[in-house]
Amino acid sequence: MTLGRGWGLAVLWLGLAFGAHAQAGAPAAPSAETLAVARKVAARDDFLAMLRTAATKEAGEIEMGLGDLTPEQKTKVEAIAAAKVAGGMNRIADLLADAYAARFTPEELRGMDAFLESAAGQAYSQRLMALLPALTNLKGFDLKKDILTETCAEIGKGCPPAPKPTDTK
Repeated sequence: MTLGRGWGLAVLWLGLAFGAHAQAGAPAAPSAETLAVARKVAARDDFLAMLRTAATKEAGEIEMGLGDLTPEQKTKVEAIAAAKVAGGMNRIADLLADAYAARFTPEELRGMDAFLESAAGQAYSQRLMALLPALTNLKGFDLKKDILTETCAEIGKGCPPAPKPTDTK
């Protein structure tokens, strides 16, 4: 599956975050019960929900980029996109479940599952996704610029290039 920049970076993060554990030597394989609970938790994971949102947005952008479509073509493209997004989300949920099962005890996973099934857990998940639009406009927050500005001031590295003089001849 080829991913757009937005959720491609998120999957890269997932690989980096969970891949380090696999390289360090994983413990014995978790039980089928642990994997089943981990899969339930992963299916409701906020990270997965964010990826699903990004993938659905990307699919819509692909559709718009195809130009004028007949109603039949539009329906076909939507069906293809929905199937690909669902398949991709299932594969990512499986990866998350494996990672959760390797990192959390069965008791911890059951506790997370119970919380996510509770009224408080459902409210948390629903409202957390509603907060995402507020994070798209982090007024004045530019982490890279902030780090480089202070790095430049402290050690003289990472400073922006000096403006080139203009030729007035």
